[in-house]
Amino acid sequence: MVRVQPNTPINSDAPTRAAVRAAQRRRRSLLLLGVILVLVVAIAVVLGIFLTRGTGTEPDDQPASTGGCVPSSLRVTADPALAAALEAIVADLPDTRADCPDVTIVAEDSSVTAAALAAGSSPDFDVWVPDSAMWPERATRQAELTGVDAAELVVSAPVASTPVVFAATEPTAAALESAGAGFSSLAGRAVAAVLPDPAAVAASSAALLALQTAVGGDARAFTALVLGLDTGVVPTAADALAAVSAAATPTIAVTTEQALLEYGREAQTALVPIYPADVKPVLGVPLVTLADTSADTLDAVEMFAAAVASGSDHLAEHGLRDAAGNAPDSLADSDDAAVVAEPIDSANQAEALRTWQMLTAPSRMLSLNDVSGSMLQPATADMRRIDLFEQAAVRAVNSLSDDSSLATWVFSSRRIGGQDWQEIVPFGPLGDPAHKQRTIDTANGLDSLVGGGTGLYDSVLAAVQYMRDTYVPGQVHLVLLNTDGVNEDDDGLDLPGLLAQLETLRDPAKPVAVIAIGYGPDTDQAALEQIAAATDGAAYQAFQPTDIGTVLIDAVTQRGCRPNCG
Repeated sequence: MVRVQPNTPINSDAPTRAAVRAAQRRRRSLLLLGVILVLVVAIAVVLGIFLTRGTGTEPDDQPASTGGCVPSSLRVTADPALAAALEAIVADLPDTRADCPDVTIVAEDSSVTAAALAAGSSPDFDVWVPDSAMWPERATRQAELTGVDAAELVVSAPVASTPVVFAATEPTAAALESAGAGFSSLAGRAVAAVLPDPAAVAASSAALLALQTAVGGDARAFTALVLGLDTGVVPTAADALAAVSAAATPTIAVTTEQALLEYGREAQTALVPIYPADVKPVLGVPLVTLADTSADTLDAVEMFAAAVASGSDHLAEHGLRDAAGNAPDSLADSDDAAVVAEPIDSANQAEALRTWQMLTAPSRMLSLNDVSGSMLQPATADMRRIDLFEQAAVRAVNSLSDDSSLATWVFSSRRIGGQDWQEIVPFGPLGDPAHKQRTIDTANGLDSLVGGGTGLYDSVLAAVQYMRDTYVPGQVHLVLLNTDGVNEDDDGLDLPGLLAQLETLRDPAKPVAVIAIGYGPDTDQAALEQIAAATDGAAYQAFQPTDIGTVLIDAVTQRGCRPNCG
């Protein structure tokens, strides 16, 4: 049976369906209203707490947050030229509550920080602010060269900049500017120059790169200039500026615009900048972080970077330009100051510094001299090959600096039992008059040692091995090989065997280059070239007797640009 639900209630007192639904809606509305009231009360309580703290009625009495706290503490290591400006920028951060993380700035020379990183020291910074992007590049290169496991660095785009300038007294500056002075002026030796130590001052390594450009990349010309500049090197930029102030003749200092402006605040003698007319290097100041930096620290770095980017006034107060190269107000009216080039390539700048250090480092040179019987053959109507070599050797010794050291070996065949080589003068400094005189006397008397065949390959290997075994860090190690013939020792190494041994001895951290000089048409020049190439050295050939002196001097003085002297 099918029941049908009646449309009307059986009892007139029972609620209708409409009434029931209305009651349910009223209950839901009351419940929702209650929830809203609870939320309102909670929000009011929270706001009351913040308002109370803001009015200082709480015991802690903290200032209201403006959202300016850095996300985490930040350790900044900055070059002294930058530290004061950065401290002023940090002081302007919008939130300085006591419970904000700290930003600490430690001043340290960029060269010192770079050296520590290159040696594998653990960084004690979150952000490094060197005065040039060259320094992190140099630290990374040095670590790779020596096989050190160093921190991986991340280098930002520049956040500030300063041009490299020449500093001079006003009369000197006026004369040089009218002549269009630039780095080509240094190349032409038109003016005396004082250079802060490039190994410590980035402006100087930037100037070296500019000088390379000014001479068109000519390695020999650059070498000659470097050796000339070396006599005018002083430790710091302040020393260079003081030397210019005291100079009796027209002199310039290579420095930065910022260093000159800072020096001028207290200088008794006014110095003004000369903006080079040809190459215009600019030091770009980056922020350097670590590749494994935490996310919180990176957030803090971003806030710090934003503060530096907006802190151009503080940068200008300390003589720095912003990243775009806008000049400080004190230079705003200078037409020259408005001409700013892009920051220089940090890798090329680091390479220029490496070349400088190679050229100016003390040499540790082993002179390996052929005294086989063929050296007695006539070279001119009245001179033998050995006579010409003796004269050239004395000139070469006199061309070396006193802080260089030199040893003299000779080779022929079976000089000591089955050994082809013999030490005649052990290593000693040329600054020692007795050692230098003994070396010169030995060079003049090599003819008394002549005899036998040419035991070339075994002698070369012995010399390179000895130099590796007695390696002295910080010096340029060379084997200067002088020979007039071909290998005649059938019981020793052949050329492939020698080259294989030299390859085994190769160590970029302890380079020993062979500079080979062949005298006359009988020399196995192809073998000398392979020996030189295997050691990143160079091979020369003196076809005419008069070439011997020129070639030997060139081989000695070009030691720093090997194997790419051109």
